[in-house]
Amino acid sequence: MKKALFALAAFLAVPALALAQNTKDNVRIPSGYQAHIEYSNVFFLKDGETGMSISTTHGFFYTDKMHVGLGLGLMVSPEETYVPVFTSAKYVFNHSRIAPTAQMRLGSFFHEGAKPYADAALGLRFASDRDFAFSVLLAGSFFAPFKVEDWTYDHTTDRSYVTYFDRNLSNLSLRVGIEW
Repeated sequence: MKKALFALAAFLAVPALALAQNTKDNVRIPSGYQAHIEYSNVFFLKDGETGMSISTTHGFFYTDKMHVGLGLGLMVSPEETYVPVFTSAKYVFNHSRIAPTAQMRLGSFFHEGAKPYADAALGLRFASDRDFAFSVLLAGSFFAPFKVEDWTYDHTTDRSYVTYFDRNLSNLSLRVGIEW
């Protein structure tokens, strides 16, 4: 899996570096309000299981390259569903049709109270002449570990037992999104 993620990162980096110097096809970065919707395939680091995530971010372009906003997500793991709430900053490195981008999210997710959440992503933004773009990002997310109790019933002794274990939701993900 590490080789596949490295190959994907290299695949995303080569066009970005090649197009970073291209100024012939500049596109306008929108000013003012802009919304993002993103879908992610999630690969959990601790147990190798998979899940999915969908999120939306709404905010404004603070400068012609920096978008700042607030967001809400829904992450589905094999056991449960979690809701991250976050602030987001997205930087577009240039004004070409295909531009490298970096994104950072900080906030909380909720599971028996608020717990810290952080996310960083690198990728490419494919822009149109209008205020519409498509993005592909490789992201790493940190979800603070928390304790979970697991109840089991032993039929031979007619008793219930509880065991506690740590759940770690930190993950890598491949994120695709649209913005308008």
